[in-house]
Amino acid sequence: MVSWNLEHIYPLKNTNKLISELSKKVNSFQMLRSKLNPAISDSEFLKILKTSEDIKIISSKLNAYAELWLSEKTADSKRISHSSRIDETIADASNKTMFLSLWFKELDDKNAQRLISSSGKYHYLLEMIRKFKPYTLKEKEEQVITLKSLTGANAVEGIYDIVSNRFLFDWEGKKKAQDEVIGFFRNSSPKVRKKAYNLVLSRYGEEESVLGEIYRIIVNDWKNENIKIRGFSSPISSRNLDNDIPKKAVDALLSVIQKNRNVFHEYFKLKAKICRIKSMTRYDIYAPFSSIEKNYPYEECKEFVLDTYRKFDERAYRFAKQIFDEKHVHSDIVPQKRSGAFCQSIVNNMAPYILLNHTGKERDLFTMMHEFGHGIHSLAAKEQTVFTFHSSIPMAETASIFGEMLLMQRLLRESEKEKKVALLMSSLDNQYASIMRQAYFVIFEIKAHDMIAKGATIEDLNKAYHSLLKEQFGSSISVPDVFKHEWKYIPHIYHSPFYCYAYAFGNLLVLALYTMYKKEGKAFVDKYLKILSYGGSESPSDILMEVGIDITKESFWQQGFEVIKEELRELKALAESKSI
Repeated sequence: MVSWNLEHIYPLKNTNKLISELSKKVNSFQMLRSKLNPAISDSEFLKILKTSEDIKIISSKLNAYAELWLSEKTADSKRISHSSRIDETIADASNKTMFLSLWFKELDDKNAQRLISSSGKYHYLLEMIRKFKPYTLKEKEEQVITLKSLTGANAVEGIYDIVSNRFLFDWEGKKKAQDEVIGFFRNSSPKVRKKAYNLVLSRYGEEESVLGEIYRIIVNDWKNENIKIRGFSSPISSRNLDNDIPKKAVDALLSVIQKNRNVFHEYFKLKAKICRIKSMTRYDIYAPFSSIEKNYPYEECKEFVLDTYRKFDERAYRFAKQIFDEKHVHSDIVPQKRSGAFCQSIVNNMAPYILLNHTGKERDLFTMMHEFGHGIHSLAAKEQTVFTFHSSIPMAETASIFGEMLLMQRLLRESEKEKKVALLMSSLDNQYASIMRQAYFVIFEIKAHDMIAKGATIEDLNKAYHSLLKEQFGSSISVPDVFKHEWKYIPHIYHSPFYCYAYAFGNLLVLALYTMYKKEGKAFVDKYLKILSYGGSESPSDILMEVGIDITKESFWQQGFEVIKEELRELKALAESKSI
């Protein structure tokens, strides 16, 4: 087990020095305001953009250190205080420098297009600024929103983390962190699975008065800013614009997923038969095929991940190895550490940082592969600017999920029949979790935002969520009442409204890309890495059009479900070939 080295970002003792440097650069940047006029030369404007990028680099480092340090120990008062101070520092810098984007939004179309055309790698940044023009306020108003966010929605999101990340659960006489208990959701024993779910979900139910109020504040803040003040047509519209994904594409994605829920109904009926589950409930959907669970130590997972990426492409291997070699991974499970896993990219010339909570399960191997896919994506885009090397949220899942596909297919090739059955079931479990489940989180959010605007209570939200679970599973699975609390333990619902359709987007997209890889072999690899190299420097629609993908067509998203159906047919054939 390992901890990361945050000094590659900057030494903590240099925080004041870096804040001072940021302040000086911001003050100097403000002096450039007088140079902004419609006739500004292309070269002069480009210099201003590059100066703005210098400020972005310092802000990104300060922010990343604060977030990563806090994620190690989320209830530590010193780290919380440090994070709050950095938030205020960055908010102040943002308020003092936002005049550039506000000026560019108000610029006439002719001169704006002139500057975009001559801006090189910055062109997409400028195009996106113009897209936000209809929803942008006056400078003083934008400054007020930035400052109020620190003590508004952002603050209550922090309270959610403090409350939920300190949960400890009594398990056989020992106190266990949430991630450890969640690991039992996939246990071979029905009693263990049920106990684990009930422990976690009941705890969120016990805290629902607080968690429900936090959510109500976040939803109302989102509505007040995005609909009442900025003028977006619906709560999800703001997220769609942030992602630069047209509404037509999101509607097509969610529609196809809802239409195909019967695919998973069929799968869960087959799974019940294979696993000899007489009456399948929501407790059982991740039940493993085999009770024999191989242990996957951290170092073994590391070598397997590196080897799998190397077999795919040497460049991908080098990127993954760089992250390990520079000690940018934190895998220890410690009290108060943030749950789950993530990859944080900071600036384009630095290897990203990866947080894991490694318990030694097979799922941890896939999680490592997933997060290092994010890391590879970040490093593949290192030639872009600091503003544009981050891909949009939906495209951000491309490399991570593709990595999981590489791992799954390798394990299937190297396994005997019974292991193949287990792997196919694991794959279909994950397809459900990352496509159907994530899409229904967003469907719930759309409903919840509307309900809260009409005065819904926490009990109303619980009923709505439980009803949508029943829709997902149909008659194939019964849903115990305790699962009405499940939405409260999904951090993205609190931190990033409507974020989760990105997972469904990414998974169905990857199924299409992997189908191309199987057909084209090595010839596909350069196309794939080119997609990653764009980062966020072009719109997702334009990037994917290069490989013939139109994300606004339901027929494209349906292709992903054809791959899932093929996996289901393969599983059926294996299950029927011999008694299992």
